[in-house]
Amino acid sequence: MNALSGVRRVEVGDSEGGGSKQLFEQWEAGLTDAYVPLAVSPRGTEGFRGWIAHAAYNDVELSTVGASRQRVDRTRSLIARTDDEFLLTTVQIAGSGRLHQDGRVAQVRPGEMVFYDSSRPYRWEFDSDWEMSVARVPLSRLRQRAGITALEIPTATTVARNSPAGVVAEFLRELTELQNTAPEQAAVLASSTVDLLAAATALTAGHKVPGESSDTLTRRQVVEFMRRHCRDTTLTVSAIAAGCGVSRRTLYRVLEEFEEGPATLLRRMRVEYACGLLTARRDLPVTAIAHSAGFATERQFYRAFRVETGTTPAAFRETGVLPRIL
Repeated sequence: MNALSGVRRVEVGDSEGGGSKQLFEQWEAGLTDAYVPLAVSPRGTEGFRGWIAHAAYNDVELSTVGASRQRVDRTRSLIARTDDEFLLTTVQIAGSGRLHQDGRVAQVRPGEMVFYDSSRPYRWEFDSDWEMSVARVPLSRLRQRAGITALEIPTATTVARNSPAGVVAEFLRELTELQNTAPEQAAVLASSTVDLLAAATALTAGHKVPGESSDTLTRRQVVEFMRRHCRDTTLTVSAIAAGCGVSRRTLYRVLEEFEEGPATLLRRMRVEYACGLLTARRDLPVTAIAHSAGFATERQFYRAFRVETGTTPAAFRETGVLPRIL
């Protein structure tokens, strides 16, 4: 999946305070172009700023957006301007906001996720500077994947970061950050977004997650578990399966894209962590880095490092170039 137009950036600002009508019209136009027609009401008289970094893929549009305090409305008259219907999903990065839709109010704090439907009125309220990651997918694609109706989508319901669907929030946050630094890699990962959102909405609504989306969610949960525990030298395939609540057979199935299954993924995670230490901690000997990265022996570390990078730890440390292996 390739980005259709690259990452497009919009930025407005008024450091002197107050803000002009033209400035807010420009900001409304930026929001409307990236999402859906919206009306913005600034709050306060201090300087206003806002920015959007947005990219479109085949089935999903991803962005990071941030601004000063404001109120954002999606009214019935604005809804009437477009025929398209979207599920919007946001993950709060900084600040907090209140989302109103369908008679519910969700208070969303950093790390938390929320869903809302562009075909029905909603309102965001931000009392301070804020930043969030946003995913936009057609409601028709979501209904097809999730097997739930538009009215069953859990709008204005806060999804906590430690909930079963919380792993999707972390994925979206990392993905929108990645598209700013490595758009080609973000484009590859974006292909999983619709399935993950289908799984997250179904879980939050109390529905069974459909088959393909279930596998995508399980794969993401496995990857996150392995990333958290990859430095444990005693981590085994059985321990990974048990930690994720799946069988070994399921574990190998959801990681079948890796030739050697979870062992390949674990090796790559450890080498990636070691790469960071080699450049950030030049005072540490290679032996200490090998152990810290989860390798049982220095020999095992050298062998894995050469397989993944084509060079030695010492040679890599000299170049100072950190590849993203995953």
